[in-house]
Amino acid sequence: MHRRYPEMKPFNLLALYALAHATGTVGSRESSHILARHSDCFREALNRHEYSAGFVESNGVVTHLDHRNQRIPRRRKGHVASKQIELRALAESSSRSDPKRTSSKPRRQQQNLQMKRMKQSEIHDLVKGLGLEPVKPPLPAKKKRQQQMKNSEEQNGKPLLTESIPDIPLRTQLDYARKGHAVLRSFLPTNIIQSLRSELLPYVKSHELEAWRQKVEVQLADSSDSYYRQNARSIASTFKTVEECQDLIESLGLDAKDLPFLQHFNTWRAVNANAPTVRKLCLSPYLARSASILLDSPTVRLYQDSLFHKRPGDGWTPYHSDCRMAPFDTSKLITFWIPLQNVPEPECGGTGLLFVDGSHCDFALPYWNGVEGLEHDRLENRYYRDEDHDGVSHHMPLEVGDVTVHNGWTLHCADAADGTKEDRYALAITYVDGRAEVREDVLLGVERDGSAVQGDREDVWSFR
Repeated sequence: MHRRYPEMKPFNLLALYALAHATGTVGSRESSHILARHSDCFREALNRHEYSAGFVESNGVVTHLDHRNQRIPRRRKGHVASKQIELRALAESSSRSDPKRTSSKPRRQQQNLQMKRMKQSEIHDLVKGLGLEPVKPPLPAKKKRQQQMKNSEEQNGKPLLTESIPDIPLRTQLDYARKGHAVLRSFLPTNIIQSLRSELLPYVKSHELEAWRQKVEVQLADSSDSYYRQNARSIASTFKTVEECQDLIESLGLDAKDLPFLQHFNTWRAVNANAPTVRKLCLSPYLARSASILLDSPTVRLYQDSLFHKRPGDGWTPYHSDCRMAPFDTSKLITFWIPLQNVPEPECGGTGLLFVDGSHCDFALPYWNGVEGLEHDRLENRYYRDEDHDGVSHHMPLEVGDVTVHNGWTLHCADAADGTKEDRYALAITYVDGRAEVREDVLLGVERDGSAVQGDREDVWSFR
């Protein structure tokens, strides 16, 4: 006897089967699931009573039985019955005493009766009336996975973004395709930005030395001294304090205060970051689908997240394109630039990104001017239109929740933080086309301390 039905008797099983037959649920989950687990009891009942036919489901195999408990060949493999099997309890006195109840009805009425189905709640009520407890059928594999994901979300908190399909207006998509950048107003809820800020600001303080080491390595890699270029990583790793890093940068003829920002890579996967919101946001389908829509790519991959810390007095961020720093051979790379506070107009000290319209489509710029790194020298002449538009635009002011997006080849920069007294934090999350290939020079150069990597080496810390 099944452990969940110790009180179940053969008559109850037979009555339940007759109920399932009358309501048109023969072979359904509710009826067959119970009968399948009590096949022995059902056989015993057939031996004690007279029936014209019946079936028992054992180990998923359907077997038809006559009143002598003999097997009847199945008409169709894998089918419960090619014809509805009628169970008539000839031993019941009520059926024998009333011949009208056993009289045959017109075929059409019998078919209508067999096709009639009851509501799930009605079936459960009738089953409970027989002294049984309805059994929940096993969930299909797909629904089972969905239920497991739901339970996991309930344990770990509510999902970060419940909206599955991002609402990106067609005008925004056209702006991104034509200009190489766009703005998504109120793209993220303010509570998410607040969570990001509360998680990332402590991380910045605890990893300040690591950010300075990264700046030292970048400066040494661009040095004219071959020893510094070849040993930039090992030299940077020897510094124990921020002051040592600043002293070396100044020894190279640079002012540490003129650095454009401090940068922290891949906080979403840092073991000691304690930043669950960053991880959820980077891996969220909401952001991935948005990247897929704007890139017009069926699949995308997360490349990195990068936290930019621009302090009061930091210098301006020179013009650059992200694809020159990324390790991919592709034109489909997109960055979501998420400010963690309001960003005012440039005239009021705002240090949001400035974009060169249409530069992501200017193939001649890096082809003819990029060999010696001179592609950024005459941008004001190259993209100048008129007195009202010099080819550079921005989306400031930005409120909390606003996000700017730009193509990997779009030229962009940021002003110096001279007119502000507050630190500016921005989280940049970058996705790349799922079919993008990693460049061969990156695969070879990373093994050799990164010295052979072509292009800008600002992001070598990210993918090394």
